[in-house]
Amino acid sequence: MSSRKAHGKVKTKTWYNTYAFDIFPGQWIGETPASDPESLIGRNVEVVVRDITGDFMHEKYKLWFKIFKVEGNKAYARFVKEMLNKDYMRSIIQRRSSRVDIQSEGVTKDGNYVRIFTLIITVTRIRSSQKHAIREKVDEYVRSIIPNYTVEEIIRSFIFGNPLPVTSEIQRISSKIAPIKYVELRKMVILKPSEREAEERIESSAASGG
Repeated sequence: MSSRKAHGKVKTKTWYNTYAFDIFPGQWIGETPASDPESLIGRNVEVVVRDITGDFMHEKYKLWFKIFKVEGNKAYARFVKEMLNKDYMRSIIQRRSSRVDIQSEGVTKDGNYVRIFTLIITVTRIRSSQKHAIREKVDEYVRSIIPNYTVEEIIRSFIFGNPLPVTSEIQRISSKIAPIKYVELRKMVILKPSEREAEERIESSAASGG
């Protein structure tokens, strides 16, 4: 009996250079393989901030992006969320200190509805009433800045202290209630993208046949 050859060809994968679109715009954030460009739409890409800045101090911050557009061999991704490295977070939470988590929400200057989680570690253990007071003051401050800055400006302010020294200001505010050792951006997530970004994503998905 003669052997049959399999019909249909296995698609070879192509590597696409992926670039950040809104946070660190134009920054190369990695290569992503795909058998066709349509399959890239909606795919998440992770990057450690240290890989962007070259600064070891930024190893503790990780960013997530989602691909929304492909042009040729280039893919473009929008910021989705930021998270603090869990190993680093465990290392700064000590037995004789207290942990205070603050959750703040609002719409940014560029129209994105975001949720920001601020982490504060005190020098010594503090009372529940002090934790409550810190949460109120810090939440009030963070909510006040959200409408005045874009998503990128907020990320940069927390990590680099520019254009706004956010962590220094939070430490100043909180230190009036209790001694503070660490202030970190534990997590920031876009709950609802701006209407313009949502429309662009729909258009990109339609153009790619998704």
